[in-house]
Amino acid sequence: MMMGGAILIVDGSAARRARLRAALGDAAGPVEDCGDPDALPALAARLRPALVLLDLGARPGRALAAAARLRDGTGPTPPVLALAPPGDAAPRLAALRAGLDGVTGRATPPRLLQARVRALLRAEPLLALAPPPEGRPGPEEIRPDAIRPDAIRPDAIRPIEIRPAAPPRVLLLSARPDAAAMAQNLARHLGGPVAPVPLAPALPPGPPPDLLILDAAGTRGDLAQGARVLALLADLLGREGSRDAATLLLLPASAPETAALALDLGAGEVLAPDPAPDPDADPDPVPEEVALLARALLARRARGLRLRAGLRSRLRAAVTDPLTGLHNLRHANPALARLAAEAARDGAGLAVLMVDIDHFKQVNDRLGHAAGDRVLAVVARRLRARLRRGDLLARVGGEEFRAVLPGASLADARAVAEELRRAVRARPVVLPPTCPPRPAPHQPAPHRPAPPEEPPTLPVTVSIGVAAATAEELAAGLAPSALVARADAALYAAKAAGRDRVESAFPA
Repeated sequence: MMMGGAILIVDGSAARRARLRAALGDAAGPVEDCGDPDALPALAARLRPALVLLDLGARPGRALAAAARLRDGTGPTPPVLALAPPGDAAPRLAALRAGLDGVTGRATPPRLLQARVRALLRAEPLLALAPPPEGRPGPEEIRPDAIRPDAIRPDAIRPIEIRPAAPPRVLLLSARPDAAAMAQNLARHLGGPVAPVPLAPALPPGPPPDLLILDAAGTRGDLAQGARVLALLADLLGREGSRDAATLLLLPASAPETAALALDLGAGEVLAPDPAPDPDADPDPVPEEVALLARALLARRARGLRLRAGLRSRLRAAVTDPLTGLHNLRHANPALARLAAEAARDGAGLAVLMVDIDHFKQVNDRLGHAAGDRVLAVVARRLRARLRRGDLLARVGGEEFRAVLPGASLADARAVAEELRRAVRARPVVLPPTCPPRPAPHQPAPHRPAPPEEPPTLPVTVSIGVAAATAEELAAGLAPSALVARADAALYAAKAAGRDRVESAFPA
């Protein structure tokens, strides 16, 4: 049995399967093939391919139905690249309407076919990191093809981080004289506005674009003539205002090397129509096909942005204390090591403060955990408000916090610690209000409502231990854990001396 990760070719013609194998070469890894599209769902469930090349054949509906069954299954779903017969746009459009991951011609040159395969495979590792939806154990629902392009209204796409209530901003970069008419035609098929702009790196002012359509369909020749649009693509993909946009490049069939390089540079999709009967002429791209690809790219981008935001959120949650919003110990230790290394490199000192809430166990025991949670949150907020932007504050224990002050001497750190201690002590913590008791059933309710009771408050204090290291000590190899141990010892001394005080540790 084949190992997972191979390319699966599904084509009724043995000769075409052999040509595809040769065209893929060694660039795509192992290749398997199948002559019956109806066998695709079961075969994919058993072999778990990394990608499927699906020839649409003489009866495209049969192949598309097999692809639909593949995606409706319970196992992992590989991306599907359709191979369309030449001379007829209908199968290409049908494949895109069905939500397949891409379409290319049967006669696509090997270099371009390999680039298309690489582009689809690049997206899979990131998408595989997304958690499966509730009740669905497999990752098939997290791929862009879970969003059917023909079912998406452009004005309903809400890419996060970019104008969530607005339709996507689509720019058509074109040098043709009739670019405005082309943009209007695309807008009719896309169902949303398309703005024509010059084919140049400078984009018009406004929010970052969601999709850039680079119209180079009038290019004559291949690499020499396509170098300009490739340079433009690389420029746009590297710019802050456009690097997150999806990109669709329109090229003639006579520029396969340019198309392949564009995909390898990071273009989302390249549309190059089948060669025209006249070798000196290239047909214009079909507006509906451009619109379908645009919708698929917008859906894929929205899915990717949501995935990235979810990954960032989960990573942030992994290093954040949910009660106080501060960093937790998982973040605090490596962050302290990094700050210590930077201080040693820059010739600066470093100070550590260990802060402990006095008599916190009694708060939980007498008033309950809701009161304890409120005390923790308020103390964290007061500490954070009085530290600098570059300082580190983390909750490292039940009622214990650690502050790291880059560049601070022992005297500086002690002054900061005194300010923190006074800030916590200055005002009592307002505790969660308690519900007033209801009257007993046999007692009439009072005619006048009782005045609202003042919410309970609790005076809170902290004890703080301070330790600092000079740049020379850090450069000589003083471990961050040793600095924390010094601050811990000073904290115990503050508690032993009566609490609500600051004690400093001195080098041994």
